[in-house]
Amino acid sequence: MTGDNTINAVAVVSRLKDKGYRITAQRQAMVEKLIESDKALSAYEIWEALKVQYSDISLDTVYRNLHVLVDLGALIPINAMGKESVRYELVCTNHHHHIVCVKCGKSQCLDYCPIDPQFLILLKNHGYELVRHNLELFGVCRQCNAS
Repeated sequence: MTGDNTINAVAVVSRLKDKGYRITAQRQAMVEKLIESDKALSAYEIWEALKVQYSDISLDTVYRNLHVLVDLGALIPINAMGKESVRYELVCTNHHHHIVCVKCGKSQCLDYCPIDPQFLILLKNHGYELVRHNLELFGVCRQCNAS
C-alpha cells in the first residue's frame, strides 16, 4: 500500500536479514509488489504479478514467503470470504482494523480500534501482555448492496 504510513522495502529486507533469511530477487519483488499495491492482495494475485517477471515462481513459494513475512510482523493477514479467503497487507505505522464485503471480498481499512484500555489492564492482571490483535468486521459493500 502506498503512502507515508507503510513500511518500506528497506525495512522489510532489514528484518529478513536480521532473522537470517536470504534476500532472493523473488522475495524482494514480492515485498515491492505489496508496497506498490493500493489494496490488500491475495497469494494468487501476488503470484500472478510475479509470474510476469519470474516465470518459474510457484504459488507454494509465494505462500512460504507470505508466512515468513507474517511471522516477522511485516504483513497482516486479512481473513475474507470466498475462494481467496486471505489477503495480505503490509503493517502500517498506524494501527487499524478492517471491514470485508461478504459478497465480493473487498476490504477497507478502518482507522479505529475498539480495544478499551481497561481491557488491557484486565489482561495484564491475568498475566498476559497483548502483543497483537486483529479485528475483522464482515458486511456488504455499497456496490454489492446496490445489485
